[in-house]
Amino acid sequence: MTFKPTYSKKDVEVLKDECLYKGFFEMRKLTLRHRQFNGGWSKPMQREMMVRNDAVCVLLFDPVANKILLIEQFRPAVIRSESPWLLEVVAGMVEEGESDEVVARREAFEEAGVTVKRLEYMFKFVPSPGGLMEYLRMYVAEFDANQVDLTQSYGLDNENEDIKLHLLDANDAVELLKYDIENASTIMALQWFALNKADLLARWGC
Repeated sequence: MTFKPTYSKKDVEVLKDECLYKGFFEMRKLTLRHRQFNGGWSKPMQREMMVRNDAVCVLLFDPVANKILLIEQFRPAVIRSESPWLLEVVAGMVEEGESDEVVARREAFEEAGVTVKRLEYMFKFVPSPGGLMEYLRMYVAEFDANQVDLTQSYGLDNENEDIKLHLLDANDAVELLKYDIENASTIMALQWFALNKADLLARWGC
């Protein structure tokens, strides 16, 4: 089954685009209108949108050892949680002119100290389509669990990263879905893996 939206981006008119703030994130105020399902047009509306570069997320999987490598790091946006240290997949923002593959391989090395072998696209999604202009593109990547050094912390000092590695049996990693993983990319990556593991192993000849 596939889904085709009723309208496309050609059915949206941006009447005004203002930059309200530019820092770690960018905040823009859009005045726009769009085609309605009855064939008419909506009234002009204003929406404040947070904008940042698209990002690539990578689920690291060793098909020989049946291991998944996840990372743990501090996230200031969830300081209201019981713990703002989250278990995540490797991820990084895409800079201008970069391919997803370059980002995936760079971030796997910087954040987890491993070299990516095969890399396969999973899917893409918008984290918060009502207010955030960003796509996350999801990949699964083959790596060698023997490369992993659990005694080291990883990440870049100039990006204030302090990352701990967690090497898990793949089945145990999927079991984490029953508990409190609090970030969407990790939940979605593990769900995709649970649904597609057999097909992935067949494609990889494992």
